[in-house]
Amino acid sequence: MGLVRNVARNSLAMGTVQIASQLSTFVLSIFLTMYLPEQYGTYTYAFSLSALVFILADFGLGFQMVVEVAPDHRRASQHLTNTIFLRGLLGAAALVVTFIIIAVDQPPQQVAFAILIIALSTAFNWITMTFNSILTAFESMHYVMYTNLVERVFTVSAAIAMLALGFGLEAVVLVVLAGSVLNVALSYLVTRRFVCVPARKVDVKGAFSQLKRATPYALSGLMQTSLYSLNAVLLWQIVLRMGGTTLDASVTTGYYTLAFNMVVVLVSVPTILMTALLPVISRLYHSSTDLAKLTQQKTMKYMFALGLPIAIGGMFLAPDIILLFYPDEFAPAADVFRVLILSVAVSFFGVGIGSVLASASLIRLSTVAAGIGALVNVVLCLALIPMFREIGAAMAFTAAFFTVSAVALFFMSTRVFRVNLADILLKPIVAASGMAVVLLVLPELNLFLSIAIGAGVYFFLLFAVRAIDKEDREILVRILNKGA
Repeated sequence: MGLVRNVARNSLAMGTVQIASQLSTFVLSIFLTMYLPEQYGTYTYAFSLSALVFILADFGLGFQMVVEVAPDHRRASQHLTNTIFLRGLLGAAALVVTFIIIAVDQPPQQVAFAILIIALSTAFNWITMTFNSILTAFESMHYVMYTNLVERVFTVSAAIAMLALGFGLEAVVLVVLAGSVLNVALSYLVTRRFVCVPARKVDVKGAFSQLKRATPYALSGLMQTSLYSLNAVLLWQIVLRMGGTTLDASVTTGYYTLAFNMVVVLVSVPTILMTALLPVISRLYHSSTDLAKLTQQKTMKYMFALGLPIAIGGMFLAPDIILLFYPDEFAPAADVFRVLILSVAVSFFGVGIGSVLASASLIRLSTVAAGIGALVNVVLCLALIPMFREIGAAMAFTAAFFTVSAVALFFMSTRVFRVNLADILLKPIVAASGMAVVLLVLPELNLFLSIAIGAGVYFFLLFAVRAIDKEDREILVRILNKGA
């Protein structure tokens, strides 16, 4: 039970970091759209571009360090120094790429300044991630949570204060840079105090050996990052290449990223659960494939039953949801939100599939699924953005997200075990259809009243068709207790 509690504690810590990051981004976006509506797209484009370019600085080194240091803590000091050295070199290369992009695009001075400062901030963030990886290898994720929460509170509070005092985008991105520097300092001090002291000298030969071993992890990271960051970059670039102005690109990108940032908070929920499920599924798989299959079946069923009404309700109530938080000029983001929110149902449905593949030593198939999804995303972006702009970018992301889950499900079904899709999908779809009909025929109501009525109808119908009965709940509790 000590191991399970430790896993749960660490999963909670990392989940808190992820949710805090996304929620703080959401809160800051509200103030940015309030004070700098025309520049919000520029701000988000700078982050998307940096995330894409600075995947060079990641190169899978963090994951590789966790894998290699966790079983042998004696390697920690030298691995830490070597990784900082490698990320310094790769980060410098990423900064050069950023300068080249700016030189080719020749954006307005304010846009160029935002891109450069956010790029520099991202470089510091990857140094922080190096310390976070060593803390993860020592199963001390709670320290990661502490340092990240301090940084988030500082950055968001200071940025909001700058906006309220009348400062512009330049001040906000400088605050972001200051927060990144603060996080590096805190992470270094925590690592030095509680885990290990970095080695004084770089083992150059060992460092490049690490780089070589990290290559397989880099590919997986590239696929994941491209799916989440590429669309905003392509949207900005395609609008400009089709004769649009920088303001056109900023406004269009702002619509997309505003809706995307709202949806991605919900999409990340199953990811956190999957992290907690991995040790349970792994133990069950090696002790009894049937128990692992039943656990996965019930988990997918319950999660899909939760995710589907969020997606359907979001489609119907998108304008009210957007205008609840953002100014009227961002109303067009509602159509983007309608398309992206469908990925929530897909995300909830696919929870645990990656854990099953990992437990069966088939994690490479998750990379293949991500690669196919990334390819679909690129192709659809190039085809749809010229015609539909931000809605085309949203369509590409949702289709790619569905592709990743469908391919991963295919691998699980053909290489590990099959789940009963009719049991997972049919009854929640029936209940969600009833909810959709009620929302469609209802007159214009208050947003919260509509949510309450929709949720009430959905769960009434869900229990009426016996989608989740008492026996289901008892079986899942018994299986999880046995897995522990």
